[in-house]
Amino acid sequence: MKSTKKRIALIGLPVLQSVNNLSNAAIARYAEMEGNWRFIFSAEASVEAFRFLRTLDCDGAIVRITNTAMLREAKKVQVPMVNVSSWLEKPGVPTVRHDYDAVGRLAAEHLIEKGYRRFGCVLVPGGWFIQQRYNAMVRTIHERGGSLKSFKLQTTMPDVVHPLAQAERCRFVEWVRTIQRPAALVLMDDWDAPMLMELCREAGYEVPRDLVMITTGCHSEVLPLCPVQLSAVQEDQGLQARLAVSCLDALISNNKPSETLISVPPLGVVERASTATMAIEDSEVAHAVEFIHCHCLEPINVADVCGSVHVARVTLERRFRQAMGVTMHNYLTQLRMRHAMELLRADSAPSLQAIALQCGLADRRRLNQVFTGLTGISPAAWQKGSAK
Repeated sequence: MKSTKKRIALIGLPVLQSVNNLSNAAIARYAEMEGNWRFIFSAEASVEAFRFLRTLDCDGAIVRITNTAMLREAKKVQVPMVNVSSWLEKPGVPTVRHDYDAVGRLAAEHLIEKGYRRFGCVLVPGGWFIQQRYNAMVRTIHERGGSLKSFKLQTTMPDVVHPLAQAERCRFVEWVRTIQRPAALVLMDDWDAPMLMELCREAGYEVPRDLVMITTGCHSEVLPLCPVQLSAVQEDQGLQARLAVSCLDALISNNKPSETLISVPPLGVVERASTATMAIEDSEVAHAVEFIHCHCLEPINVADVCGSVHVARVTLERRFRQAMGVTMHNYLTQLRMRHAMELLRADSAPSLQAIALQCGLADRRRLNQVFTGLTGISPAAWQKGSAK
């Protein structure tokens, strides 16, 4: 009896290997849960792989088409096919890819909401989608009354630990010094992020105190190399994979998809230390805010904050209230209670005593007092309400 499982080929998505990739994992999960897919071929994306696909007995394929030579061979393949690569602006085959206009816009909006109006942008050589992200970011900044200076890297070599030549580094340092602080730096890709952070420091800029930094192109292997944890706009690779398999299933069943080019919106901004502050013109207040963000989950108080800035307490409290609209004590309390809410909302929430300690408070009693004073209800009552 002939198997009812659909025979699926994969090019550029090595799900038959052990890989840490959300798209590949989602495709593999679909095959396991639905039970009607069987992967019979998996190869790196190449012209030869597409030529072999023409000879293969399969029901469909999910592929990455990364250049025009591959596209020519792909169009000769007779089986249903869905492309999940973004390298070609006009792929010519059913394609599911990320919404790069939304990615660029989201990066700008995230920083504008933090009060930034002065921006720098680092462009890198690459595909049309980098320009798409850049155009959306520029449009959003200008619509909101911001200003922008751009820097274009001439070379980028992701396989090299320190990819930038000395002349390129000097050119960047000179450029970044022309940006008035506080400002925001948007990277169109993160391959050079570790080096650029070091060069910002060489130029006299501390991230995030003087210059916050976010990337619109995120690679998991680069993030641990950054001296400051890098914020990023997160693409929804899981949704991309689910839409791709759904599209391929429809094609195999002789149902034409309603769209041959599907754009997947981003998940949102994953904020890390590189943007964990706000645009503050007063440098001492900016230092205080940075200290609070870095240590708010430790048992610090206003005196500790003032000690880190080396400004008289009465002076710093007055300037902080003028710049931020709240007192240092209230600002610290709000951050702690925001973290408490995240812990209370978790499926396996810690005890109230554990939450208190994780929020820099002495004990459960103090947590109840601070939380109720801020929200009007106890942590336990808030937790019950958020679970509904």
